[in-house]
Amino acid sequence: MTEKIDARETDEFFLNVPEKLADPFPDLAYFRENKPVFYHEALGQWFVFRHEDVSRMFSDPRMSADRMKGFVDAAPEEVREDLREVAPYLEMFVLMNDRPDHTRLRKFLHRGFNAEAIRGLRGQIQQIADELLDRVQGTGRVDVSENFAFLLPAYVLSDFIGFPEEDRDRVVRWSVDFIGFFNVVPITAETTNSMVRSATEMITYTKELLADRRAHSQGDFIGSLAGADPAEISEEEVVANAMLLLLAGHVAPRNLIGNAVYLLLTHPDQLEKLKEEPSLLNGAIEETLRYEPPVTLIPRIALEDIELRGETIRAGQIVQLSIASANRDPSRFPDPDCFDIT
Repeated sequence: MTEKIDARETDEFFLNVPEKLADPFPDLAYFRENKPVFYHEALGQWFVFRHEDVSRMFSDPRMSADRMKGFVDAAPEEVREDLREVAPYLEMFVLMNDRPDHTRLRKFLHRGFNAEAIRGLRGQIQQIADELLDRVQGTGRVDVSENFAFLLPAYVLSDFIGFPEEDRDRVVRWSVDFIGFFNVVPITAETTNSMVRSATEMITYTKELLADRRAHSQGDFIGSLAGADPAEISEEEVVANAMLLLLAGHVAPRNLIGNAVYLLLTHPDQLEKLKEEPSLLNGAIEETLRYEPPVTLIPRIALEDIELRGETIRAGQIVQLSIASANRDPSRFPDPDCFDIT
């Protein structure tokens, strides 16, 4: 059982103390039990910790995914105007939209990003994985995050979208800058400037690539959308969601791979089970996603005042739904602090 935090320590919220980020779970357990709906004054945001509440609020129509304005308002004042220049593209991300636009965008993106297309990537993914592992053969060590988990999804997605192989390193830099902006709390001027610079470059680059695919058809993701009717999905929406695919598709696999390797190495009994029975791999991946989720918080915006566990969330306020806490909720998972791949 996770040790409770004394109530006097609640002001030392894990987001305020960088040292706690490596293991926020004691804080999460305290808040889940004692302050399941918590307003963080310094950030001006709500946090929701219990599995039941997090799950329900993801599907609550009063909670909006259209949260880019919240990011703009949360950025330091000196960089907000620059951020507003690229914000319209970020607002077109399918995951930043509610119905009916979410449904419309998803329908068109499904043309190039669907189960059949993903199955077709198996050989390509295997080839890139082999190439990355070949680079470190004979060195005696590998940094799984830096040498493999970080590069594998970036290279796969770069190729899938349609970027030339020689531009992979540029794609990696763009991705790093996007991740820094969305993952660093609170938002800083430095992360905003880096993201705006990379977003501007990527918008220009992807527009040129889209124009090329219209003139010279190819079977990559951009090519699959090049012939779409502009009246149904605009060029800007195609460009924006190519950017999203790179961002959202890079962060989660990178973190998942690193987390899975770390957890297996630090739980040798589970690693032995997996070695003895490789068919447990899918279970190991699912348990990694639960125990150390690759994305720990997902924000929503309240569209109206909402009462939750005696607290009033006001319309327009940001609500951070804590997946990391929900996945360790003992009311949903027996022995939630135990990593068990079965």
